Amino acid sequence: MLYKPFYGRGTMHHASPDLSLASSYIPACLCLGKSLAAFILFLFSPQRGWVALACLLSVDRILWNHASHLLLMDASAVCSAMVGGLMVVRTRGDGGIHSDLQYVVVAPWLLLSALQMVGVTRVPRAYEIVVAACAVSVLSCTYQRSDENEVTALRAFVFVFANILMSYVGVMVDDSGDASSSYVSVSRTLLILLGERHVAVGWAVVYLVCLGYQLRGGRRGAAKASPEDVCEVAQVVPSSSVANKGGCSEEAGLLREALARKGFTPSGV
Repeated sequence: MLYKPFYGRGTMHHASPDLSLASSYIPACLCLGKSLAAFILFLFSPQRGWVALACLLSVDRILWNHASHLLLMDASAVCSAMVGGLMVVRTRGDGGIHSDLQYVVVAPWLLLSALQMVGVTRVPRAYEIVVAACAVSVLSCTYQRSDENEVTALRAFVFVFANILMSYVGVMVDDSGDASSSYVSVSRTLLILLGERHVAVGWAVVYLVCLGYQLRGGRRGAAKASPEDVCEVAQVVPSSSVANKGGCSEEAGLLREALARKGFTPSGV
């Protein structure tokens, strides 16, 4: 099983996926496979064929998006965003406004994404998606030099890989195994497809640095359990067992097991 049920406060919650299981990486393989197929179809289809490709992606989303075992990430969202970004880039190469307006839009977008990733700001995630949508709308009107197919393929791979990496880093950092986080990671990585080469490469490097900082901070923060988490998990362990100091070994083991399900490794328990 990819998700293990966790009982607390009278309701059932889903714990984060166990990354030691091979089944936890099925969503990543599906995302890579779908993205590869969509990229090949995009390269060899004319602009009139983009409508058919969009229909295929919509059908795929309807058929696969309700699978309960694929909640770690939304592979269809990543694949659709990749194809949509490539379409925008292709149309920008055919025309557009030759202006530095794109940098005025890109700079705040990058700054907000970086600050959100390292936890400096607490802007609602929905606002991030809105900012990304507005930025993509403006960038679609500006000119961008067309890339060779090899460079386009590299951009697409880095974009997909970054989104997959963010999904698993999110599990290790804040115990989130929710597919809705895929929309946020997509909004933070679209510039890899839409930016000029130097901007895309620079942001990819900064993105990896921010992920490393987030992962390091998340592991350090998970080393100690907060009082709220201890109180929540304590409800799983019978109060009579915790109160019994004579049988400390068995009770401590129960509490450690309950805390481990929450993703904490407290010391002194």
